[in-house]
Amino acid sequence: MSIPVSVPVPAVQQRYPSVFRPVTVGTLQLDHRLVVPPHGGGNGNLMGTEDDFEQHVALWLAKVRGGMQWIGGGPNFVRNPLPIGFEPTGVGAHGPGFFRHPLYGQRMGEFASRVHGAGGYLSVQMVLQGGMPIGASATFSGFNDHRIAHELDIDEVHWLVNEYGDSAAIAIDAGVDAIEIHANHDDIVQWFLSPITNHRADAYGGAFEGRSRLLREIVADIRAKAGRPFTFGLRLCMDELIDGGFGVDECMSLMELFTADGTIDYFSLDVGGNWGAPSYIPIGWHEDHEWSSLCGHAKQATNLPVVYAGRVLTADHAEHIISSGQADLVAMARATMADPELVAKTAAGAPETIRPCIGLNECIHRKLVDGLTYACGTNPQFARERTVRPTSTASPRDILVIGGGPGGSELAGLTAEHGHRVRLWERNPHLGGAFAVAAKLRGNRRYANWIEYQAGRLERAGVQVEFGRTATADDVLASGADLVVVATGGRPRTPDTPGVDQPHVVQAGAVVNGLATIGHRVALVVEDDGPAPITIADHLAGLGHDVTMIYQTPGPAPLVGKYSVGTMLARLDLGGVHMVPLARVVGIDGGTLELAHSYSMRRWTIDGFDSVVLACGSTGDDALYRELKHVHPDVRLLGDAFAPRRMVFATRQAWELALALG
Repeated sequence: MSIPVSVPVPAVQQRYPSVFRPVTVGTLQLDHRLVVPPHGGGNGNLMGTEDDFEQHVALWLAKVRGGMQWIGGGPNFVRNPLPIGFEPTGVGAHGPGFFRHPLYGQRMGEFASRVHGAGGYLSVQMVLQGGMPIGASATFSGFNDHRIAHELDIDEVHWLVNEYGDSAAIAIDAGVDAIEIHANHDDIVQWFLSPITNHRADAYGGAFEGRSRLLREIVADIRAKAGRPFTFGLRLCMDELIDGGFGVDECMSLMELFTADGTIDYFSLDVGGNWGAPSYIPIGWHEDHEWSSLCGHAKQATNLPVVYAGRVLTADHAEHIISSGQADLVAMARATMADPELVAKTAAGAPETIRPCIGLNECIHRKLVDGLTYACGTNPQFARERTVRPTSTASPRDILVIGGGPGGSELAGLTAEHGHRVRLWERNPHLGGAFAVAAKLRGNRRYANWIEYQAGRLERAGVQVEFGRTATADDVLASGADLVVVATGGRPRTPDTPGVDQPHVVQAGAVVNGLATIGHRVALVVEDDGPAPITIADHLAGLGHDVTMIYQTPGPAPLVGKYSVGTMLARLDLGGVHMVPLARVVGIDGGTLELAHSYSMRRWTIDGFDSVVLACGSTGDDALYRELKHVHPDVRLLGDAFAPRRMVFATRQAWELALALG
């Protein structure tokens, strides 16, 4: 089956000759080299209610309609060999799995049919997380989860091989195009492959041959039970990046082994695990496609197609990777969450219209940390693709937005794109608000990409932007706007601590903006659970300051999830940042700080500081809203002006408000 796609304009074809070059992967005939790897993070559910299923399909079809030909679909869980009544726990833990569900064949068949109808190919990635609670050995895989696994016995191993084979046959019969074994990221297969988690003394342990036996038997069983030709791949970890773990040499040995067996059609490669520095979902502190050269090294072990996955955000990145021989195809997950039309916009020669991913990792952390629905900070429609935004309004309104931060600029762009007449007043000479200040920190340098995109978007949408405009109630009333949206952000919060008014005590934002000078030894007082304090500490350490973080919580940044915090903590440690947990600053006297334990109230002092920097969050600046709410017929409050939160909260609220306006 040949998948039709929009033919790139000649200039694009010249710029991306490797990306837009056809390739064959098993039974798949692809017209370009960009693919969407299997990933979770949507708000749908293949095996949930009808509405859940429709949302699951809508998320993936948006990517196909946006130009992606080969999509991975979400993870499909294999049945876990558990005794009756045992409850598996942890991210990705699953008991009954998907494949044996009575609706699975019907649901997967319908999903595959719709993907084919839209011109795409569909994969099923088979997942069974290790340590939840099963493992090759009774151990654990890292340093942040010490729950001991149940060691599978020989009968359970043989049962598992058979279950993989039977399950894959069900998916193939349903009509999927490709099967991929999830053999990394703490999957049970990875637990058998890795010497850090496989301490067995039987045929499935010991040297490389024994540790690879389970995967070889699973692959053979799937091939034997498949009722028709299909494309078969392995998702492998090039390097677990942990002492004593699975590394690139063994990854290459696996690739050589399966290439010689002739049972596999492609390999998909990344690095890291479910936590660490990096996790397999690297944040923006890392370089883009940082491990693609390692993929190029691993690629020497096979003549089969190799897919590289690992923070690839643009077609330019992909072109470099492919043209350099580092991979044959490039996987783009988060980039297509930020903009599912990435391929179509690239092919049309309009890269400036692609909404950028900036590595916030909200796509995974909002669910895991906040218990909320999955979301993307830069694309508020991600994970709710089934909700159709209006392309035009039958009742255009005159809208005035006060504040050009994430919430205000997103609302202005959305409503202008809907056909409303929109003005935006911003007191600074640029968009972004506090987000623009954050963009000056070295860990957040990619935030500027979103601000630049947003500026171009507002211009294309016809928003009248006035910079250097500080709004007053009289100005707003004189504007004649039908609707006023107050998105004035927050004000830096100063804690009520004795001594905080001394001249060497300054706000972090003032330091970042160059409005305050600090000495060498810095005490960073933290009363903010988000990523800002830890990013500020890293930035100051990078400038050569000796930084001590003092925070009241058991760990820094409790609202930063495990897929991001490992990189942050590693760099703070390497940068010499000192940490004082569970400590409240109850007094500042020159270079001496009096501390109190958060729970026991025990007091002690630390001293020798030249400066004290406050990273204590902000309070909503809603003064203008309070002035206007009783004198203007329609005033709304948006984003941090209501209650300071992370970027994703403001952009999602803007999306909901724009949708309500019609």
